[in-house]
Amino acid sequence: MWTSWDGGLTLLAPLVAIALALITRRVIGSLAAAVGVAAIVATRGDPWLAVQRLLTVLLEVITDPGNLMVTGFSLLVAATVGVMGASGSTRALVARLEAWATGRRGAMTSSWLAGGIVFFDDYANCLVVGSAMGPLCDRHGVSRAKLAYIVDATAAPIASLAIVSTWVGYEVGLLRDALAGAEVTMSGFALFLQALPYRFYCLFTLVFVGAVVLSGRDFGAMRRVEAAHLAKHTSTPVAAPCAQRSAWLAGLPIAALVGITFALLWLTGRSSLGEAAADAALFEVLGEADAFYSMLVASAGAWVVAAGLALASGALRARDLPVASWRSMRAVITALAVLYLAWALGGLIKQTGAAAFVASALQGWLSPSMLPALVFTLAAVTSFSTGSSFFTMGALIPLVVPLAVEMSGDATGPVMLASAAAVLDGSVLGDHASPISDTTILSSLGSGTDVVTHVRTQLPYALTVGGVALGVGLLPAGLGAPLWATLPCGALLCIGAVRLAGRLPEAVNAGLQPG
Repeated sequence: MWTSWDGGLTLLAPLVAIALALITRRVIGSLAAAVGVAAIVATRGDPWLAVQRLLTVLLEVITDPGNLMVTGFSLLVAATVGVMGASGSTRALVARLEAWATGRRGAMTSSWLAGGIVFFDDYANCLVVGSAMGPLCDRHGVSRAKLAYIVDATAAPIASLAIVSTWVGYEVGLLRDALAGAEVTMSGFALFLQALPYRFYCLFTLVFVGAVVLSGRDFGAMRRVEAAHLAKHTSTPVAAPCAQRSAWLAGLPIAALVGITFALLWLTGRSSLGEAAADAALFEVLGEADAFYSMLVASAGAWVVAAGLALASGALRARDLPVASWRSMRAVITALAVLYLAWALGGLIKQTGAAAFVASALQGWLSPSMLPALVFTLAAVTSFSTGSSFFTMGALIPLVVPLAVEMSGDATGPVMLASAAAVLDGSVLGDHASPISDTTILSSLGSGTDVVTHVRTQLPYALTVGGVALGVGLLPAGLGAPLWATLPCGALLCIGAVRLAGRLPEAVNAGLQPG
């Protein structure tokens, strides 16, 4: 028989976090309050013991070597982005794509591909790609609302999926602690890798935006905005891209970041496997790698390369490097504060026994196969309401991963993998749909359009892909449908939705603008 302390009150902390975030719109304060509540619940209402438990957990979180490496990696990647941005190299790298753009479709395709180049940070993607590709889109009659959608649809989905990004440390850290709470002997990075094929919303979003870009078709509010923009558009000559000579200053640091990371993942993974490495597949090697160490060293190497090239080319002076680095690192500090509070909350939620209680309460009326779909919906609503995908991940992953293990009884089965992926993907969907999301606002700012227009034109697209991810991806995955069937079907459905529901803007149909 569950008592109040190890029964319903085990859910009080995450509920407090979500409710306060909705009411106050302050993520850090909401998480801090939830951490305090979790400490009280974990100690069954003993205030003195709760303070001791809270301080102990915070000290463990702050001094944990893995957490420190995640912090260093995030700050160094941000510093590298800052140096590349200050030297003008990231903008020049994106501008290279302008030389290939012909007509509206070429301008949109270039913006889409540029989002893939700036894969390592969603903030950098929103601001750099939006501002760099804006003039090109203007010249070819692509509305700023359309550019904002392309930017937003390639920012968080790519950063969330990329093995090297400012997101991966956060996601892997949460998954690692949640697995430890469920007493599962799997690394957080291994779970991240195995869950990638179940990231239906992010994967289908990339397919969907590609279909929109390559076909030139739109529906809903976006089609009306595009048609109105084209009706007023006057074609102007395409100016040559500027500062092309410095594009390699961004390309080499990015190559260093990716190359060093993969090299160290390979080396540390093979070292961990020992003699078994000879017969291990690449996936198995990466799963056993020391991801945090690899990313930390690679991010330090990338900063050194970026700084060295900026100095050698004369793009920056030595005294400019600390300023450029700190300006970008400062923007990450808030996310790191959220991360540390989320880690502390996860550790305390584990001590309350919330997963076992929820599993017991759901047993008998909720099939484990339905858990991924339920989690995806809950994460999307929470992220939409709070405007923070990071907050949503931090609040739900510590609860969902142990719950999925408890309900399914399989730490590596489809229900577990799809449920973990559902938290990450639902967080991105809610982030796309929310007018108070940071990436929504930054996409609007970088692309030069207002937030209301961006949300109004993007929402039908985000909800369409979300419906496909839910109906064709997560529900069948929970029932055991194979990925070789769900992934192609979902991708084809996204392409078909654009083809059937979308139409070319009237001005293009009338032959006023080249496609």
